Amino acid sequence: MLRSVIVSPDTELTTRLEDLISRAGRAALIKTTDRYLANHDLERFMRANAPQLVFLSIQQLNRAMELYHAIEHIIPGVQVIAIDRGCSPNVLLDLMHIGIREFLAFPFDATSFAAAIGRVEEVLDKRPARIDICDNVFCFLPSKAGAGTSTISMNTAVSLSRMPNTKTLLMDLDLNSGLIGFMLRLDSSYTIYEAAESATKLDEHLWPQLVNSVRNLDVLPAGRLDPQSRVDSLQIRQLIGFARRFYKAICVDLSGNMEKYSLEVMHESKRIFLVCTPEIPTLHLARQKLRLIQDLDLGDRVAVLLNRAQKRPMITTAQIEELLGIPVAQEFPNDYRGVHEAVTHGREVQDNSELGRGFTELAYKLMEAPESFKPKLQRKRFLELFNVFPRYSWSAEK
Repeated sequence: MLRSVIVSPDTELTTRLEDLISRAGRAALIKTTDRYLANHDLERFMRANAPQLVFLSIQQLNRAMELYHAIEHIIPGVQVIAIDRGCSPNVLLDLMHIGIREFLAFPFDATSFAAAIGRVEEVLDKRPARIDICDNVFCFLPSKAGAGTSTISMNTAVSLSRMPNTKTLLMDLDLNSGLIGFMLRLDSSYTIYEAAESATKLDEHLWPQLVNSVRNLDVLPAGRLDPQSRVDSLQIRQLIGFARRFYKAICVDLSGNMEKYSLEVMHESKRIFLVCTPEIPTLHLARQKLRLIQDLDLGDRVAVLLNRAQKRPMITTAQIEELLGIPVAQEFPNDYRGVHEAVTHGREVQDNSELGRGFTELAYKLMEAPESFKPKLQRKRFLELFNVFPRYSWSAEK
C-alpha cells in the first residue's frame, strides 16, 4: 500500500477522507496535519513520515500551490492528489499547469478514489518517490574496554557537527558502561531505551523530545544501568532508519560485546572503526573481533584506529599492521591531560591541540570534504585510507 499523509485545514474533509482511505485499503494513512505547514515544519513532517502520496487541500489555493513545490523539492517524485469541496475548470487548469494531475471533490466516492490511486501507482512504478537518506553511518567498536572508543566517537561526532551543513547524531549503544552522557554532562530523562521503545511511533514531534542537543550535535545517551531493560535489533534498525532522514552523519558508540543489535548497526554502517591501543592484550582481542567482522562479510568496511600512540612505542605501527593484517587508518596521540580536562568540563577535547586536530582531520576525511573546505591542520602520519576501503579513493597522507 502507498504511504500517504493528509494536509488539510478542513477537518470535516479530513475525517471523510480518512474513512474512505480506511475502507478502500489502497493506501496506508501515516499522518495528518490540520494546517499548512511553514517550510521548516513541512520538511520535518515530510522526512519523518516519508510519504509516497500526499492528499493536499486546496482550500487556500495559493498557499497550497506553494506547498506543492516545497513538497516536490523535499521528496522528488512524491505524488499529490488535490482535495476540496469543489473546483472550477480554471483552478483545475492551474493545478495541472504546476504538475498536480489528480483531484478529488467532496463528497468522495470509492470509484473515483480507486481510479485516482491506480493512476498514482502507475506513475510511482515508473518514477518512485525519492527521499534523501544519509549513508554516513560510522560505528566505533572497542577492541577492549578502556581503549578510549567513547572519547574518539564523541570527539569525532563533535568535529562532524562543526562542518558546514552537517547535522550529526551520536548514539551511545554501550548499554553496560556508556559514558557519552557523562562526558557531555547531559541531564535528561530520555535515553536510548526510551527511543527504542518508541521506534515504531517516531515522528517529527517526538524525536526532538528524545534527543539531547549540544549545539549542532544531537545525542542519544545510554543512560541508566538497567539489567532488566533490553533493546533488540529491529528497534535499532528502525531508529537508524528514521535518523537517516534527518542527519548528514550518524556516529554510534558500541560496547564491544558484539550483541545482536551491535551486529545490526555494523551491517547498516558505511565504516566500522575498530579502536585499539598499542598493548598486547588489546591487539589480541582486536584480531579476534576483526576475524568475526570479516566472517560477517564486512571486512571491506573496517578500519583500525590506533589510540594513545607513542613516539617511541614498544610495539610499532608496522608490527600492529602485520599482526592484524590491515593498515592502521589513523593514529591518535596519548593526551591524558587534554582528555582529563575535557571530561572535567563536560566538553570535547580542545580542537587546537594535537589530539583535537586529529579528530577534525578524521571528520573531514569521513565526509570526503573538498580540499577548499578542509581546515589548515598540522598533519600527522596517516596511511592511505583507500587501501582499507578499496571502493573509495581517499588521498594518502604522510
